[in-house]
Amino acid sequence: MSKEKVSSIPGFPLEGVRAIELSEIWAGPFCGTLLADMGAELLKVESVQRIARGPVNPPKRSGAYPNGDPGERPWNRQSNFNAMNRNKKGITLDLKTDAGVETFLDLTSTADIIFCNYARSVMEDFGLGYEELKKTKPDIIFMLMPGYGNTGPYRDYRSMGMAIDAISGHSFLRGYPDLDHSTNSLVHHPDAAAAVNAVFALTTALIYRGRTGKGQFIDMSQAESFMTHMGEIFLEYQIRSKPRERQGNRDFHYAPQGVYPCKGDDNWIAISVVTEAHWKSFIRCIPLPNLRDGKFSSVKSRIANHDELDLTIEKWTSDRDRYEVMDTLQSSGIPSGVVLNCGPDTYGDPHLNEREFFQIVDHPDAGIFPMTGPVLKFQSNSGVVLHNPSPCLGQHNDYVLGDILGYTQEKMDDLASDNVIGTVPLPGSDLGGSRRASMEPVHRESMSQQTNIDPNTNDSKED
Repeated sequence: MSKEKVSSIPGFPLEGVRAIELSEIWAGPFCGTLLADMGAELLKVESVQRIARGPVNPPKRSGAYPNGDPGERPWNRQSNFNAMNRNKKGITLDLKTDAGVETFLDLTSTADIIFCNYARSVMEDFGLGYEELKKTKPDIIFMLMPGYGNTGPYRDYRSMGMAIDAISGHSFLRGYPDLDHSTNSLVHHPDAAAAVNAVFALTTALIYRGRTGKGQFIDMSQAESFMTHMGEIFLEYQIRSKPRERQGNRDFHYAPQGVYPCKGDDNWIAISVVTEAHWKSFIRCIPLPNLRDGKFSSVKSRIANHDELDLTIEKWTSDRDRYEVMDTLQSSGIPSGVVLNCGPDTYGDPHLNEREFFQIVDHPDAGIFPMTGPVLKFQSNSGVVLHNPSPCLGQHNDYVLGDILGYTQEKMDDLASDNVIGTVPLPGSDLGGSRRASMEPVHRESMSQQTNIDPNTNDSKED
């Protein structure tokens, strides 16, 4: 089967590239989102047998949905999924069936990239490992990005962001020194780091294929990907033969470093004084005589007296508006920033609004809401960003199977009747197979009426 024309976006770096994504939660989906932001046609493969879009039967009121309302099709309204999957086309395939595998191989013949963040063995178990895919598309670029890579004793261990954060050593560094590690907050930083590194690997593989005509397999460990962000920590251990201790908001080498209260309820400012020039500017900005005390005259003495220094700084910041403090310090070249919540603070921030970071998105099922936007603006397309809504479950089945693969309506109807494709999750399809999901039926109204959504709604176009 020859490669069908890719739905291209002129002026974007990945114009003409088609990528197939099989991934859940954050690392894989964010990788796909970044590729789509750069103009790739991104086809997200899911199934009606297992979804990662929240519970099929969520509570009637839940903060995970617009206005707290799951609606009739909660799988299309789940906020985390919709925030993480913009600019994609969504299809469903049951890859545990021969028909699903055959369809995926047909789609492989039209693709440039396939990537997956499932457990290492999942694609092999489907009969869709790299060696099999190469038979269909010899120059395919195929990346598996499990938690711990595709070789080694941990290769089949399951992972989530928190576990990867722990095994990478990052959890050991986080938190305050007077508290134990059980007080650490949940983080998923490794997912974001893995996504960015995955984009780097895939785009460089495209360059390599352009030079040589050869595709390749990319083995990526999410844990190792994140550990590269802590190079200085490992070097420090080699020198000191002692693991670094937790520092909270402070730094071994600079002072003051910290977050300080400002006027109002739970308002804060982050301040980082790194150089002696910063310090001299800092004490000119803050008219408190004791900051000129000899105990604060050097970095070493400031670090030794950091507690007292923090109390002194708080006397100045606590009576002032956080933006006023930031503007005052920044005007003197001192690194500082207001601490914003992920809500009214960020939505109201003048800088983010001036840069149009929040985009108004009209989703077929979730409605019209401002969403965090693409972070890349390319001069080649006059700085226009793409922000089409995330796909509803199986929204683009007809487009992908009909327009790209040339399947007849009869063949697509047969796939639908066998639940190889669909737009409504089957009972028990919740991610993780929860007991509640396996016991309760899907909303009867939703089961009886398939979603009536234009398959071209999410076609690539300028907002």
